[in-house]
Amino acid sequence: MSGIKRYSQDADAVEIRAVEVARIQDPRVCLVELSELFRECGRLAAEYADPVRVARMLVEDVAETWQAERWNIRHRAELVAA
Repeated sequence: MSGIKRYSQDADAVEIRAVEVARIQDPRVCLVELSELFRECGRLAAEYADPVRVARMLVEDVAETWQAERWNIRHRAELVAA
């Protein structure tokens, strides 16, 4: 499998998990799960020729996806309450 295709699959997997983690209501559980997801990014990145770069890219994907989903959840709740 090409590196680009593998990265795309890995990025998709961690982004899906980031959405799931963003939906966790308990802040402590969310933090634990998010930390584990960041560790998973490191484990996935270790398989690439430039693991530091790939880890950074995967963590950025997770962080952006998590933040976007939290924003969506918060604003959906505000629209429903309005």
